[in-house]
Amino acid sequence: MRRLIPSLLAVLLGGLALLTVAGPGPAQAAPCQPAVKSVPDAVRGADAVVTVKVNRKVGPTSTKPPRIAYRAHVLSSFTGMATGTITVLTTPQGAVHNGCSLERLAAGSTYLLFLAAHGNDWLAAADMPSSSNVAVLQPQVEAALAPPTVTFSQPLAGAPKSLRRVAAPGVALVIIGLLGLLFVRRSPRSRG
Repeated sequence: MRRLIPSLLAVLLGGLALLTVAGPGPAQAAPCQPAVKSVPDAVRGADAVVTVKVNRKVGPTSTKPPRIAYRAHVLSSFTGMATGTITVLTTPQGAVHNGCSLERLAAGSTYLLFLAAHGNDWLAAADMPSSSNVAVLQPQVEAALAPPTVTFSQPLAGAPKSLRRVAAPGVALVIIGLLGLLFVRRSPRSRG
């Protein structure tokens, strides 16, 4: 009986350690956790923030991971250098990044995209809040790009300080220094 209890305890601790090291299984996959959780964070993290109209789907790329390429025309640019007709790369439906997948872009539709420079193309990452709901995102982007408001307080009013008040601290330091010098000169010196 004395050997049975430590053996059972060892088996239980070993099983618990095995579950901890193994981590979550495929049934416990993490939900979509975008790296960028807010529009202001996305504006700061993007190389370009634009509204585009998708012209057509070009097709899948041969890159790893594979991407879907779209030709799109920039309607308005909030920040960055994306202008004219650009190639937008997205993660294909089903292939996910951090548990997230950017919606499939439809030809003829307008999107507000947060883009990262990707060679000569632009990557619309799945972890950015890009969307076809331009009316909702655009005010948030404009608010994130707006300069901060500055308020000024009232200037100090009244008569300027007199010369005596301004010079008093300096005169006090000079007097203290002279007194210290007199004290040191009067103190007996050790003669050796």
